[in-house]
Parts: sequence; structure tokens; C-alpha cells
Amino acid sequence: MDFEHQEDIKIDVTVQTLSEKEGSFEAFFKEHFVSLCVYCQIRYGFDLDQCREIVHTSFIKLWEVRASLKPDVKLKSYMQKIVSNKALDLIKHHRVHQKHEKIYSYIEKDVYTDGFEDLEYKELLTDVNATITEMPDQMRTIFEMSRYEHLKYHEIATKLGISPKTVETQMSRALAKLRLKLARFMYPATLLFIYVSLHF
Repeated sequence: MDFEHQEDIKIDVTVQTLSEKEGSFEAFFKEHFVSLCVYCQIRYGFDLDQCREIVHTSFIKLWEVRASLKPDVKLKSYMQKIVSNKALDLIKHHRVHQKHEKIYSYIEKDVYTDGFEDLEYKELLTDVNATITEMPDQMRTIFEMSRYEHLKYHEIATKLGISPKTVETQMSRALAKLRLKLARFMYPATLLFIYVSLHF
């Protein structure tokens, strides 16, 4: 999925509009990608590459099954479920880290009690999107080109006609804003996750 930078258009994404309305799926992806990566890291302890892969494949799964979804499906909760299922599948497949095995046994017994439930996710999503929206125009543009188009710093600099150093500075400031806003949700490992994820 390759998304060119464009002005943000608020789209009320539902099961019906997901595939019928132009830009609807892309808008849903952009709104939830970062939050779902953080959710995956907080709840299952995966590293950056694993979280990104899990979330990407979860969106692919959503695209594949979109036509068969019931109209009243809540897409945010549905995506959390897909991410959780794929994370559990990965844990079951590898079972090489004792921490992951312990987490999986708790979840299978339905006694997983980290407290990161739907309400916390909604709050996390709100904080992420609000922080991105409140960024100055250039900072937000650079952040979105890095996060959603997966462009390197020098590629962003070339497209925008600015120096790579300016891109690096703006990304660092964007990171600081997100880190400050999301600190209440996170373990130290998660803060490290966000640092790495914004500097790949």
C-alpha cells in the first residue's frame, strides 16, 4: 500500500464505505496504523519489525474480507481483534521466548489482565491523532511521508526541496511531541519502540 501525501480529508469510515468510497480504506489505515503498532507492542511485547509486519498483514486481511463483513461491525474493534489473532498465531508458531509463552498461556485462559482494553485504545488513538493534527504543517507533512509512505529522510528532503537535516530535525520534534503525549500509556520499552519506529 503506497500512499502519496495529500491534504487530510475526514472520512467517516464504515464497513459500507470501506471499499465503496474513494480514499476510505487509506484514511482508515492512516488513522489507525501507528496506534495499532503501539497497541501490539504494549500488549504482546514484539519488536518494531514484528509489530509493523503484524499490523500491515492485519490491514491486508481487512481488505481481503471487507466484502463479507456485516454492516454493523465496529472496524476499530475488529482491527484490534485481527492484530491480536495474528500476534497470538506468531507466538504459537515460534514459542521461543519464555515471556511470550507465559503471555500466551494467560490469554488462552482468559486471565490476561494488563488492562489495555478498548477504552484505553480509544484514548490512545485520540491522543495520537490529536498530536499529529496539532503539528505544524511542515512537521506533519514530513511525519506522514515517513510514517505512511515509508520514505527515507533524503527522499523526503528531495520531494519537499529541503535539506535532510531539516527533515531529521522535524522528525525529532514530532517524536518528542508523541513521546510526551503518549507517556501515560507506555512502558519504557514502548518509548524505545516509538523512537526506533520514527527513525528507520
